[in-house]
Amino acid sequence: MKKLLISVGFLLLSFGVFAIEVNKTELEENQQDSIQFENYGGPHAVIESADAILGIGTKLGEEVSSNLENPIAVQPYAKYSVYHVVGSSEENALDADILFLNENAGVDHINNLRRIITGFLMAAYGYSQEDSQTLSVFITVYNAVYHGSLSNFSGKYKNAVLTYLTEDSVGLSTNWQDWAGKTQIVIPLGVIGQGTASVETSVISDENVIEALRSEEDKNIEVRESMADIKEKEASNASENAKTAQKEAAQAKKEGDKESAKENAKTASEQQKIADKKGDEAKSEREQIAKDKEEIKKESLKNEKYITSLFVADEKEKLYTLMTVNFSDGSVYKKSDLKQIRDKNIYQTDGGFIAMCGVNDKKSTVKLCLIDLESLEITKQSEETLSESGPLVFFKDLYYVILNEDGKNYLASYDKNLNLKNKSSVPVKASSPVNIYQEGILVTDSSGKPVILSLSNLNSVFQ
Repeated sequence: MKKLLISVGFLLLSFGVFAIEVNKTELEENQQDSIQFENYGGPHAVIESADAILGIGTKLGEEVSSNLENPIAVQPYAKYSVYHVVGSSEENALDADILFLNENAGVDHINNLRRIITGFLMAAYGYSQEDSQTLSVFITVYNAVYHGSLSNFSGKYKNAVLTYLTEDSVGLSTNWQDWAGKTQIVIPLGVIGQGTASVETSVISDENVIEALRSEEDKNIEVRESMADIKEKEASNASENAKTAQKEAAQAKKEGDKESAKENAKTASEQQKIADKKGDEAKSEREQIAKDKEEIKKESLKNEKYITSLFVADEKEKLYTLMTVNFSDGSVYKKSDLKQIRDKNIYQTDGGFIAMCGVNDKKSTVKLCLIDLESLEITKQSEETLSESGPLVFFKDLYYVILNEDGKNYLASYDKNLNLKNKSSVPVKASSPVNIYQEGILVTDSSGKPVILSLSNLNSVFQ
């Protein structure tokens, strides 16, 4: 069975130009063995496109980009707010952007939260989409590692930043149910000046963050390689800046402008320190990645057998979930975020597992779902809403369920791609058994009487 990028589960980034800098040094103290985000896994009553979610962050970032050198509050009373906090230049500490997920925020999956951050970084600081995606992974893991640890931020961020942070909300919980109204995602920033700024990659990829990423079975090789790429680009940019400043210092000295010569020499020294620091970090990480690749290669040679099966998620409500188990030792390899499978009947196809899932509440509804064989996440759901109490039955390449439409229930058939093929000509009971015979399908109609439906079109054979 192919190994999965479980905890990161999102796209990668790389650096283009110096944008606002996020500080790394600051993330280096508290460590958790692993960061595994628990997402909402059920079907949604309302589905937003990936571009629409990216656009949430883009709108926030556009307002910040208009005036990077000054503090600004963006949409403070909306679902998502950003406070661009620029403190006193006299303080030897970090500025920051703080993303608030307010009480009416609807984001419930780490991938979508990262899309919001990706859009923000692209619009605010000019990062490429690929680089912004990588940074969003590290930012979320960083905030999860230090979630609820206000002491970690004290003394590292400027006083203006600390006034917005609270012990119970700083950082990011690993459980989506704790996000709305209780999340302050901190993005540490480097030096802000002359209308530019950037995320300080050293802070968001400190030792504790890297170890959290390495603790996964796949060791999150891809996203770590992408961060190394970013740092190498940062080192190259800083090295070029140092050379330019050195030339300008020499020219100013030649012209007798001692003040300019001194300033440019100082800039050259600072930029060379950055180049050396980023280069050393990238080199060290690539060495660790090479070792991790060898370890993964050795592990993959072991003959292990994985089985994916149903397990009870909520005994009272009779809801189920999927887990992939290593049969050699009984350990759980992968837990599904989907904990709302409604029927013990679940069918595997080449495109995934087909199951009836969901509950009828404000967030969710009951749908026929297609679940990825490896990630165990929903990849597609039926357009139609199903009866909560109906069964799921498979017969001759079709999947039979009872759907709910305008207050009435009908037997319906779907293909393996969740395309609706037929709907019964007569209403049936919401909890009707579905008995399939060669002569037809026997169900209970809405009045409680037996009715036989044609296999070919689900019309009543008596009509």
